[in-house]
Amino acid sequence: MRPALRAVVACVAVAVVAGCAGGPKAGAPPRLGTPQTGSDSAGTGVTPGTGQNGTGQNGPNGIVAKPGSTGLPIELHNVRLIRQGTDELVLQFDFFNGTTEKQAPDVFGIDKVQRLLLLVDLPRRTGYSVLSLATVGAGGKMSANVDEYIEPGRSVTVTAVFAAPPAETTSMLVSVDPTLPVVVPVQPAGSPALTPDPVLTAPTDPDSRAFSPLVCGNTQQGGQTEFRLPSDVLFAFGSAALSPAAQAALDSLVAQVTGKAGTVIAQGNTDSVGDDPSNQRLSEQRAGAVSQVLQQKLGADFEYTPVGFGETKPIAPNTKPDGSDNPDGRAQNRRVDVVVKTAASAPAVALLPPGEKLANEGLKPSITEVRREAGYLVTTYQVTNPGTEQAVFDYAVEPSKDAVGDGELTVLDGSGQSYAKVCTVAAPVYFALTGTMGTTYSTHGLAHIPPGATVTMWGLSPDPAPTATSVNVQLGGFPRSLSATVTAGP
Repeated sequence: MRPALRAVVACVAVAVVAGCAGGPKAGAPPRLGTPQTGSDSAGTGVTPGTGQNGTGQNGPNGIVAKPGSTGLPIELHNVRLIRQGTDELVLQFDFFNGTTEKQAPDVFGIDKVQRLLLLVDLPRRTGYSVLSLATVGAGGKMSANVDEYIEPGRSVTVTAVFAAPPAETTSMLVSVDPTLPVVVPVQPAGSPALTPDPVLTAPTDPDSRAFSPLVCGNTQQGGQTEFRLPSDVLFAFGSAALSPAAQAALDSLVAQVTGKAGTVIAQGNTDSVGDDPSNQRLSEQRAGAVSQVLQQKLGADFEYTPVGFGETKPIAPNTKPDGSDNPDGRAQNRRVDVVVKTAASAPAVALLPPGEKLANEGLKPSITEVRREAGYLVTTYQVTNPGTEQAVFDYAVEPSKDAVGDGELTVLDGSGQSYAKVCTVAAPVYFALTGTMGTTYSTHGLAHIPPGATVTMWGLSPDPAPTATSVNVQLGGFPRSLSATVTAGP
C-alpha cells in the first residue's frame, strides 16, 4: 500500500477530473453506471482483446471504466465479472496507465489492504468487497502484481475475487478508484473471458465476510427517518434468524439515529412467492427480530413496534409485463423498513447548513444528472476550478451527524420537507459511503483540483420523493441548493 492515499478510507465514491491544464478540454462526462466502450486513441502496450470479448460490448477495449481525472488518465479496460464455482465472483480488468509517469495499481488503493474496489448489486441493496486470503496477514484475494509499476502507455491485468452474488444477479455496478463506475454483466463459470491467475486457486479465508447491506435513510424534517434494509442479506432463505451481516447493518443504522427517545417501527415485507399466510407470518417474524435487536442497541427510551405486511406492499413489480418472473423486482420487495421517529423531547432532525468553504475557494458546482434506478437515485454533480491556481477540495470521506463535509451530497424533495443522504455500506468492508474513494485528482498531491479542472462526483441515495420530476441537491461547501430534473434509468 502506498502512502499516496489516506491511511483510513471510509467511503466509496468516484471522482473524475476533466479539462486539467495541459490535458484534454472539459466536456460532458460519460453517464455514470453505463458501460463505456474503449477507443483506439489511448493506445496500450498489451493487446487487450478485440471485437466481442465476453463482456457483451463491441470494441477493442471492451467495457471501459473511464479516467477519474484527465490529470490522471488511468483507465480500466476489458472490465469483466465471471463466476468461479458457486461461491466466488472474479473481477478482472486491464489497468491502463495513460500518464507520462510510471504508475502502480496500489498507488490508488487497488491493493490487498485498502481494497478500494466495490461491487454493488442494486436490486438486492448489497455491497461486496474483496475476499481475504486464508494465510494470516496475506490480505485481500488479489493478484500479486498490484504493487508493480507500469510504464506509460502500458497495461497490466488485475484480478480480484469476491463472494458470489445470488444466481439471479445478472449485472453489478463496479467501482474501482480512480475511475468512474460502470455496470458490468455477470458471466457464468467457465467463461473464456477469465484470464488465468495464481490467486484464483489460492485458498480463501473461511471467515471472510466481504458483503453487507446498503443502509439508506430518508429523513423527514420533523425527525422521522425511514431506513430500507434488504431481507436477502439480513436473513437466510425462509428464516427469521438474523445473519452476522445484519448485525453490522443495524449498527450502521443506529449510528445514524440522532434522537435519544421516540418510536421505532420495524415493517417486514416479502415478495409474492409462496402462500399469503406463510408470507404474512414470515414478515412478522422478521420485523420482530429486527425490532428486538434495535431495542438492545437503542435502549429503553424508544417505543418499539414490529409489524408485518407480507406481500401486500410491493415497491417493484414481482413479474415482468409479459407475466414472467422478475427476480430483481422481487428482491426489492423482500425487505424490512425501519421507521425511526424522535420524540418531542428529542432534538428535531434538521438539515445542517452546507457552509461556504468550497464557494470561497472559487469552485463552481453544477448538477450533471439525477437518475432513478432500482429504487435509488444516482446523482452526478461537477465541481469546477475556473481559476489559475489549484484549489483545495478535501472531499468528506466519512458521514457525520454533526457537520456537513466538503462535497457531501444531500438530495431534497421540492418542498424541502424530506431529504436523503448517500447510502452507507456496513462493516466489514472499508467503505462507509457510496461516494468518492479517494481525493487524487492529478499525478501529484491530494485534495486539490488543478486549475481549469472539473471533478465529477456521484452518490447513491434513497429517493426522497419517488413521484417527483425534480429535486434539489445540496452540496457541502456551497451555500445554495441546485435544482435538477429526475430522469428514469434504463
